[in-house]
Amino acid sequence: MNAFLYAIALAGSYLATLSATAQTITNAGFETWATRGSAEAPANWLTTDDIYAASDPGYTYNTGTVTKSTDAHTGSFAAKLTNISFQGNNGASFVQEGVLILGSKIRATPVYEGYPIGGVPSTTRPTQFQFFYKLTGPASDVAIATLLLTKKSATGTVPDIIGGGTLTLAPTMGGYVGVTIDIPYSSTATPDSVRMQFSSGSANTPTQTKITAGSVLLLDDITLIGGALAVRADASTQAQLTVSPNPSPAGRFRLSALQQPALTSAPYAVLDLTGRVVAQQPALAVPSPVRDIDLSNLATGVYLLRVDSRQGALVRQLVVK
Repeated sequence: MNAFLYAIALAGSYLATLSATAQTITNAGFETWATRGSAEAPANWLTTDDIYAASDPGYTYNTGTVTKSTDAHTGSFAAKLTNISFQGNNGASFVQEGVLILGSKIRATPVYEGYPIGGVPSTTRPTQFQFFYKLTGPASDVAIATLLLTKKSATGTVPDIIGGGTLTLAPTMGGYVGVTIDIPYSSTATPDSVRMQFSSGSANTPTQTKITAGSVLLLDDITLIGGALAVRADASTQAQLTVSPNPSPAGRFRLSALQQPALTSAPYAVLDLTGRVVAQQPALAVPSPVRDIDLSNLATGVYLLRVDSRQGALVRQLVVK
């Protein structure tokens, strides 16, 4: 069997298990941004400015610690977190790191019990946490990534931790570095929320208690892998979605669902045959019966498209020739 036919066969078997392979996080590729207060921020994510605003009601902030970057791993944009030096009202200088937190709601008390604020509903138990990053700046600083799967506590306001952990990110050389982290669990319980937090700076040694200005963390293409089997859309819904041309010599595809525009407007992810997310987009703000997918920057081969509609997951094989 030649390599191309082998890939087709592998894709066929992989389609049956894709639902259990990758979980879509809304705007995990940071393609959608909007002005919030006086600063631009990624949809479905909270920033340093949101933390300041929550602790100082009535004011908006634009610290510049979280900004949009065109230096992306895939797609058009990435999130850029920067350590920036400020002068306080008392004249003392301090360095504020960039903070990015999954979710859209913030508590009046931004930080409690070491938990990332925000969070989004999730009842799955992913086995791995994957993202791509670049970190530049003083070697004494490291960036921090935290993932927690939590469940509302029956006895208190602080949720119970089901699984997760914290990872320090060392400075990188050159392009983006992919990180895949196994997620340990301390309980067999089903979580009700997933919480993520990234920070561009943290002191790296016991003797260094302050971060330094200038560290820059670029983040892109965040994925949760594994977990409970997702529900697939039924056969009648699957039949509504078409992809053309397929194969595509140029790597450009068009999704069509003339009778159900919500299908083509749903968030999607494209994976290679190792399960790595190579492209993804959030839901369209305005439903459209057609939607283009551009994979022209990828190598020839077989890829797997997953569309996460409200009716369930729709999976298609995409061939770039």
